[in-house]
Amino acid sequence: MIKSRKGLTPVIAIILLLMMTVAAAGAAFFWFVRIQSEMQGGTESYSEQLSETIASRADVSEVDVTSDESLKIIVRNIGNANIPLANTEKVTWMLKDSNQNIVCNHQLNASASTETTETYCEPSGCASDIPVRSSRQIILNISDSSHECFMGGYANNTLFYFKLDFAGVTATGGQFVKDPAS
Repeated sequence: MIKSRKGLTPVIAIILLLMMTVAAAGAAFFWFVRIQSEMQGGTESYSEQLSETIASRADVSEVDVTSDESLKIIVRNIGNANIPLANTEKVTWMLKDSNQNIVCNHQLNASASTETTETYCEPSGCASDIPVRSSRQIILNISDSSHECFMGGYANNTLFYFKLDFAGVTATGGQFVKDPAS
């Protein structure tokens, strides 16, 4: 009887080792599955954000300094997603002189209910997004001497650069010359 008991211990030890190996492999499998799904979710989120950003494209089709010394910019939406303009607190424009010195960096601050003399948009005002395949005329006042974007101190024929950033979704820019007639 004693001999048969000694033969049973190695069998139990092997069974226990196999069970621990299976349990460790199962735990590792579920851990890898969880990590993989978290990484996949992050990748999908990044991919969705990237495709949304790529889908938004703005193009400046016309820039003109008007007779009342306002900067008229016509922006076209050439992407396949609306360009955010409604949240004007996050839409900024930057004006640089010919030496790339920043003249002003300012938020677009107009809404549909109260257009300011500083910024306004036509048609539909600045309180709505720019739809796909549509244009919006944005007019910026650069003639008010109390405003930081005043260009009165610059000589005629000075080249200026501007950039419009639409809440980080897309941006566009261009250049214009301060006209001697203005």
